[in-house]
Amino acid sequence: MDLKKILDEHRQSFKTRLVESLAAKHSISSDEVMEQFGDSVDNMVGSRYAPLEQVVEAICAVPKPVLLNIMRDRQREDTCKICLANEANIRVVDEKYGDSISIFEISEDSPAGALYQVLFQGAPDEDKKVPLTAIIHNCDVKRVWAGKSVDSSVYASRIKKALA
Repeated sequence: MDLKKILDEHRQSFKTRLVESLAAKHSISSDEVMEQFGDSVDNMVGSRYAPLEQVVEAICAVPKPVLLNIMRDRQREDTCKICLANEANIRVVDEKYGDSISIFEISEDSPAGALYQVLFQGAPDEDKKVPLTAIIHNCDVKRVWAGKSVDSSVYASRIKKALA
């Protein structure tokens, strides 16, 4: 799954839903929405997706496997026990692979944290839990996990395949 393609499809889906919502609200067609509000729609979509485009570009620019970790901010009062448990597994992988991989950690509360929704689109809300971790190599999403601590050996297996 190409990360840029996933983002583009999500952006287009969001724009379509926004236009349809505006059309229903104003009792006009989607084409009329784009004629009357097209610049505003494009500006809104552009500003919403700009942080995501930046992080996706950064991830795709890395020539080695990326371990993406989207988790709850450590400073929040409502700590995520699964996130904390998973951090130990990520540290083991980091120690094992060192400079052979890159680790991207993103807070779910940051604008780039919306990447969670992009990677987990279509899942029922009860399945949408942090942390979300993924192995991505050359912009190809190899595997995504959400709402659980993943054993370091599982990460290592996917990274080893990506390095081969």
